[in-house]
Amino acid sequence: MNPVRLSAALIFVDPHPWKRPPLSCVALLCFLLLLCNASPGPAQTLAVLKEVTPGAVEASAPVQEGIEARAASPYWRPFIWEALPPNSLIDSNGSQILEAYQLNEWRPFFFGARFELNAKGKTLLERLQKLQDDAIDPAPFALDSFQAELLKLESLRQALMVLDPAFRDTLAVLEDWESPQTGSGGKGPDGGNIRLASANSQIPLPEKAFARDREEHYRQLFRTASLLDTRLAEKLVRFTASMHPRYRDEQVKVLSDQMDMADFLRGLELASPQYENLKKAARMYSALVSGDVKQPVIAGVRLQLGDRGDAVAALQKRLHQEGFYDGKITGVFDVSTQDAVKKFQRAHLVDDDGTIGKQTQQWLNVSYRFKLGMIRDAMRNLRLSEARFHDRYIRINIPQFTLEYYKEGRVHAVHRVIVGKASGKKIKLQGRLVGENHTPPLTSAIEQLVINPRWYVSDRIRQELNGQAGDDPTYFVRNGYVQMSSQHPWGEHRLYMLPGPSNPLGRVKFDFPNPYAVYLHDTPKKYLFQRSRRDFSHGCIRVERAQELAQLLLTDDGNPAAQKTQTYYATNRQVFIRLEQPVPIIIEYQPVSFGSDNEVVFCGDPYGWFGEKPSLG
Repeated sequence: MNPVRLSAALIFVDPHPWKRPPLSCVALLCFLLLLCNASPGPAQTLAVLKEVTPGAVEASAPVQEGIEARAASPYWRPFIWEALPPNSLIDSNGSQILEAYQLNEWRPFFFGARFELNAKGKTLLERLQKLQDDAIDPAPFALDSFQAELLKLESLRQALMVLDPAFRDTLAVLEDWESPQTGSGGKGPDGGNIRLASANSQIPLPEKAFARDREEHYRQLFRTASLLDTRLAEKLVRFTASMHPRYRDEQVKVLSDQMDMADFLRGLELASPQYENLKKAARMYSALVSGDVKQPVIAGVRLQLGDRGDAVAALQKRLHQEGFYDGKITGVFDVSTQDAVKKFQRAHLVDDDGTIGKQTQQWLNVSYRFKLGMIRDAMRNLRLSEARFHDRYIRINIPQFTLEYYKEGRVHAVHRVIVGKASGKKIKLQGRLVGENHTPPLTSAIEQLVINPRWYVSDRIRQELNGQAGDDPTYFVRNGYVQMSSQHPWGEHRLYMLPGPSNPLGRVKFDFPNPYAVYLHDTPKKYLFQRSRRDFSHGCIRVERAQELAQLLLTDDGNPAAQKTQTYYATNRQVFIRLEQPVPIIIEYQPVSFGSDNEVVFCGDPYGWFGEKPSLG
């Protein structure tokens, strides 16, 4: 009878690796076995192991190195389960990874039958190497340590290849698995027994030594590949959240092979000329920062056409570094220098008078590092914006004081706006300290237009009006206010103003649901739109050419009221018009944005939300 025989299947991992002989001893015993030909060799032993292992996955034909085959061994399940971070069951990001593993039948996402990184994993890693192109901090992704672990895995693969050139996961036979979490005979993620079988001590020592050596290599491969697989899945989740959190369901699909990785990654990319120009600007300012370019300081003197001296030379150097000036450094404020100053001013929303005044000088002395931070923040905000999911929408950028109406993904109309004042006392809103007059960033949809709207006076504005009225009992009646039966918290009757030429809402209001009670509206004070900085309201947004915008929305909506607006404007009767298709409205706070030519524009930080620098713009 052949002395090499098993009494039970060898499944999972030996819980007591410290009791084994050193691998050098194992190798010596294997050498003596082969030399003496005293019993069946390793190949024969492996054949016997495969032949008598009950319940093991039937091995396919050996796979040539370099040909990718899907992992199929049931051993993956407990190794992957133990590789999952402890918070996987409670963390929202971990839940989708668990869901994907279940759909994938607890096979690895990124590793094949021969424990090699598969095409999906390589595609993801290649994209993660370009994180800085999108101004995403690579530190949390720990790519260097991950690559080191990949090298370790490859070393393990090469070592097993020496013992078994045709190795693959379904050929593995592991003995006496004992889970660190559950102990011997514990439960796996499916609740089944983890310890399935044990070895027969009747196997001759040399064959057993070879099997132990081979088993140890397989165990290390399963453990290392499982750990890398779960970590790479976490990196995918982190990267997706950096691009936009809406893609959760797609993450599960791509992990469980229901979607191609390359297609998924392409879908995450923000394909817009504005974003590409921000990336280009980030590269330029990153080069200025990393190159330790000395940034000239512009002294506090007014410079204009015809001036000469060191201050002008410093100005020319400064403009040249950012690409606004390409002439020689002459120290003469000539026409070409003036043109460069105007370009700089337009790129920073400063009146382009071609002279160096206080506001222009302030921008000239903002550090390149700080500007780089502003650009990176803008890139992140643009990626996370809901605008990327709409073809037709309104976008308002608060620091830019601009409204853009998009159709088919392109800017169709641009309007100046007036936003909430930067001044005013600070209040806490959603855990953040903001000014009481600040216009809040939000996403909603314009559902209704109101022609000839009434203006209902808020509590805060009523207190301001009381100060203006003073002791004049006729003030409110003379100015078109109507008293209501309802009262303010302090007991005074509430007021509204009838439609008319002095109504602060002008001739049309755009309603969209939001928790801040703000809206978009016309204004009788049209002259304020000529100011470069336009933060004058109590939080609502006043829009230039409001009637033109209303007509455009109604026409694009196919709304019958589009043909009747002039009739409505001819009266002071309040008219409510529901849109057939609500128009998404996205109000954002982007200190860096883009102009009509998609070139980068530094809008400033009027609310001081960006950082430690004083408000600019």
